[in-house]
Amino acid sequence: MFAFIRSVGRQHQATTDRVHATADAATRIVEQQLHGRVGPVDLAVASSSGMWDLVADAHRPMFGRQDPRVWQHDRHAYGTTTITASGVLVVINSQACRGRQAEIDKTLLHELAHALQFNRPGARALIEASIANNYGIRPMTEREAKAANRQVDADEREAARMERHHRQLAQSI
Repeated sequence: MFAFIRSVGRQHQATTDRVHATADAATRIVEQQLHGRVGPVDLAVASSSGMWDLVADAHRPMFGRQDPRVWQHDRHAYGTTTITASGVLVVINSQACRGRQAEIDKTLLHELAHALQFNRPGARALIEASIANNYGIRPMTEREAKAANRQVDADEREAARMERHHRQLAQSI
């Protein structure tokens, strides 16, 4: 189900090991709680700056552009999830998690919730439109932008609720 596409150096090995050990169990919890399917996911563990480089690289085949500066608005984010040409990319920020098991588990659950959300009907088209807007390719109308922002807010609240299952995840492996 998962393709691990990148991990950082030995200083962040604890994060990489934890993500490898818990990814399948985290997926089961997310799917059970949100009544859906995560689908195929590329998983990566990266540094703070490397995380946004991966996002930009994932967008080049789809949008003909890559600019990590578009995405570096939050260098302290614990993780991020985006669409790719072949599915979904989840990146865990090893520097933000600092090898702390609870933070890694919460972040993985949160980001896998986004992966599931991105597979819901209509979600991918909305995300593509938002990314194209962010790159300046196809600007959204004010109405479209407000609708997209409302959906992002709802998705963030749902994903944040998944974090409370981190103890269940720790006990399941």
